Amino acid sequence: MLRSYAENYPPTVNQANLLASRGLSVGIVELSAPNIESALNPSIRRWRAHRAWKSKTEPRPSVARRWRNWLDFRQTYHRAIVQHLPRVVLAYDTLACVFAKPQPSLHRTIYHFHELPEPEKKEGFGPQFGRARTAQFGHLADLVTFSDAERARLYKEESKLREMPWTVMNCPLLMEMPPISPLRELLLAQGKSVGKIVCYLGSVGRDQGIIETAASMRHWPPDALFVLIGPYSEQMKALILQATRETSLANRVVFLGAKPHREALALAAGGDLGVSIIQPNTRNWLYSAGAINKRFEYMALGLVQVTNDGPGVAEIIERNQCGLCVNSRDSQAIGLAITRLLSNDQQRNAFASNARQSHLRAYNYETQFANVGDWIEEACRSSSNEN
Repeated sequence: MLRSYAENYPPTVNQANLLASRGLSVGIVELSAPNIESALNPSIRRWRAHRAWKSKTEPRPSVARRWRNWLDFRQTYHRAIVQHLPRVVLAYDTLACVFAKPQPSLHRTIYHFHELPEPEKKEGFGPQFGRARTAQFGHLADLVTFSDAERARLYKEESKLREMPWTVMNCPLLMEMPPISPLRELLLAQGKSVGKIVCYLGSVGRDQGIIETAASMRHWPPDALFVLIGPYSEQMKALILQATRETSLANRVVFLGAKPHREALALAAGGDLGVSIIQPNTRNWLYSAGAINKRFEYMALGLVQVTNDGPGVAEIIERNQCGLCVNSRDSQAIGLAITRLLSNDQQRNAFASNARQSHLRAYNYETQFANVGDWIEEACRSSSNEN
């Protein structure tokens, strides 16, 4: 269960599909979104409580609407529990965990936290209440997992958990071969002069170092394009273009917008380099080495990357020699790192090969989720034997 639509969170899709591939009966309580191509195994049942809010393009719903949504989700979840009596409930992230109070007499409960469950800026009463309740319930869950090891460590220390949460990093499913990319043909059709391509994959916001990356373009090779694949607001687009205007580089920035996940990955596969620069504006962003999807998606695609420094990041990127870590606030350092890799085909190709091997060896969701999948399967079998 999660307070979004599943396709918006690839790790949730991966979890559901891997559990279904084990022969387990899987269902998801979620939200709905129009015109979204399903990424789930057809055997997976879906209960949709209400429509998801498009935060990039829609005004914030009224307080009354938010409370109705809250109640709709609660009722949808409880109907699914009563009707189907699941043996394991996996709640994804804080605002889903609040609905799934552990009930040992009925089922086993897993809390999977993408982020540390702590308040965000200008957060309303409902989310604050939800985070407080989730903090109370965390001690009761049968298993707690996190997307990042440092987040898991902090949560254990601050919540006084008896056991360390397990870490399941936000890697893509095993990709035997990168997809054939239509990116260069698409850019040529748009009239772009295509040299080297720097890609950004994911939601376009202030915390992702995109403004700093745009400002760094003054240091790039003169034929390089900056291609952004993901949802953005018009305000954010204006800020990115403003960062390039002093050097008249706005025409080298391409916004492709939101795409279905599979299509987005195929587009990014046509790039020469990916950027995954996270600004440490909150503790969740500071401790995000294992939580950034694009970091591992670039590895799966065989795409060298420039990423931020910070706890745990170098252990993933530089230790495996598949990219460079830089100060996320230093646009010159970002630009020089990008130029270094774009200008050195031998090093870029070596890093790209290392990235692919790292994905195949360890940074795929099958490997990351294997222990949790075993735990769930054993819990289901044990419950079945008890019945």
